[in-house]
Amino acid sequence: MARSRATVLRTATDLLVEGGPTAVTIEAIVARSGVAKSTIYRHWASRDDVLVEVIASCAPNIDTPDESLGFEESIRQLMVEFREMLNDPEWVRVLPALLVLRNQKHGIADLDQRLEKDQDHAVSNVLRRGVDEGVLAPSIDTDVAVTMLIGPLLFAVLTEKPEVDETYCDQVLEAFLRAYSA
Repeated sequence: MARSRATVLRTATDLLVEGGPTAVTIEAIVARSGVAKSTIYRHWASRDDVLVEVIASCAPNIDTPDESLGFEESIRQLMVEFREMLNDPEWVRVLPALLVLRNQKHGIADLDQRLEKDQDHAVSNVLRRGVDEGVLAPSIDTDVAVTMLIGPLLFAVLTEKPEVDETYCDQVLEAFLRAYSA
């Protein structure tokens, strides 16, 4: 059972990456994986449910840095997590599909909101530390700040330039800190 499930998820992931969301059909999964249609429907009610699980299985977790860390160390730790996330080949292969499907499929939209909420919680927590320590201006709009911090990284991944490496992440962070310093 677990092997069939893993085979279906791997096959659906490959189909998604190769041909986009429309390439992921139950028939295509059956043809490529050799897993019976009845087995697939035992695990998932629909193709959309398969897509949601594919994306969820590839999505990385962003953890809130430990409360004992100061702002500077916390935000640098977050940048390392974002860099690792955006250099994860599995996630980078699936991310474009998430961006396309988030406005079209209810299950994907729910998943996207959950992922975004977790990410925003971690970043907002760290930004509050910056305000509390007097490093960031108290008037900071956390929604805009999160976008300003993560946006350049996502754009770089989607356009494949520049490389999202330690140097680039440091440059983004330094620009962010200059823009939002108290």
